[in-house]
Amino acid sequence: MSYLTPARRNRLLLVLALILIVLLALWAARDALFPYILALALAYILLPVVNRLELWLLRVLPRPRACRALAILLTYLLAIGLFIGFFQLVVPIIIQQFRLLWDSREVWISGGERLAADLLEWYYANIPADIQARVAASLQDVAAALGRALQAGVRATFSAVTGTISFMLGLIVIPFWLFYVLFDQSKAMRGLVSVLPARWRADFLNVVRIADNVMGAYLRGQLLLCLFIGVIVTIALSLLGVQFPAVLGLLAGTFEILPFIGPILGLVPAVIVAAIQDPLLAVWTLIVFLAIQQVENIFLVPRISGKAVELHPAVIMVVLVIGNQVAGLWGMLLAVPLTAILRDLFKYLYLRSLDEPLSPKKALAALSGAPIQLDV
Repeated sequence: MSYLTPARRNRLLLVLALILIVLLALWAARDALFPYILALALAYILLPVVNRLELWLLRVLPRPRACRALAILLTYLLAIGLFIGFFQLVVPIIIQQFRLLWDSREVWISGGERLAADLLEWYYANIPADIQARVAASLQDVAAALGRALQAGVRATFSAVTGTISFMLGLIVIPFWLFYVLFDQSKAMRGLVSVLPARWRADFLNVVRIADNVMGAYLRGQLLLCLFIGVIVTIALSLLGVQFPAVLGLLAGTFEILPFIGPILGLVPAVIVAAIQDPLLAVWTLIVFLAIQQVENIFLVPRISGKAVELHPAVIMVVLVIGNQVAGLWGMLLAVPLTAILRDLFKYLYLRSLDEPLSPKKALAALSGAPIQLDV
């Protein structure tokens, strides 16, 4: 009997047609999907808290659905409390320092001009003319490329985020949609698995597990790293005597969300402000930033994200450029975890398609082992 019977062929065509329709619908509505992407990111961040609270509540109230709903509501209240506390304790300090910076902008601008003039004077006096010409040509090319990339990234980001009225409606429904995502997550997964052929279910669940582990580790890891960098940089700059430490810490923590290039972008404004105050202070600021990055890379990243999104810096640079070109700022934010997911999916599917394929369980376990050897 033929493996691909007419009935199986028809079912396969039906499933492929459904997948194609869903993908076309998502692509057509891509400008309005940002709120739901944001809600999914929040779900990844909040899900461990919800699960932990649910387990605790089940000991007191053995009613699973009620405990799940109550755990989500408690998580909402906790998130709202942290949000309000942040705005009451931190935001006023940042606003005050922003005002001081704006009120003294002329002093800082003139100080920056003097610093730039001194650096240029040293540069022209000590660097050979032929090297200066090559550096100038390279800087022009780099500046033009960065300008085009930034323009394209900003244009793609704003067109994707604010292009339709559906964006505003989506923001309104985020809390309700997020509630249903957190509440019916396992139920929806069971329903989806039940319509698949039995022989596909283990592989499907493993593929979902791979994507979930990488994306969850990345989002939660980046959030924790942003908080860590923001707080530590603020404290360190305050101890050094650099002005506007809260503002500079906020910038450093915000830029940290961009892997590899974020720490560099967060370093630059702090060093500039310190250099305008005192060149020696700028050196100490640079040393402190380098020390913070070493602590982050050696101790924090392996424990927060593990090996889930481990990629070589050269690969990260390339995928960031590709992500920016394809989808602007959001492409840059998602390029690294998507690349890590594709890497792990390739490894898993390769192990499942060997001449003597590993079982789904063994193939999934092998992802955390030694690199696979391609044999084609």
